[in-house]
Amino acid sequence: MKALYKKWKMVVNRANAVGVPLPTIRDPKSGLGSVSLTLIFLSSLLVILGIVGKWSKSLGEIDIRNALEFFYASSALYFGRQWNKKADTKPEEAPIDSPEK
Repeated sequence: MKALYKKWKMVVNRANAVGVPLPTIRDPKSGLGSVSLTLIFLSSLLVILGIVGKWSKSLGEIDIRNALEFFYASSALYFGRQWNKKADTKPEEAPIDSPEK
């Protein structure tokens, strides 16, 4: 995951250097750009466009099943990263009260 993040940062920096902005949405907790949150945003837009397109019949065909699968995968990526961080932390140990002699 770290390698993918580094590659994404390199792509963004190269694109920004030549004048093409490739932003990521900032995570409200960390304040840093988050690729996984950006994927949730994009997949949400696809689902919304698919629903509106189905109702209006003028936006074209977006396969809602594939859009929802993309949304589910993006959500699992974003919310699943929290489980990994919590598993790495150790619980606080209670202080041992021993009588001093």
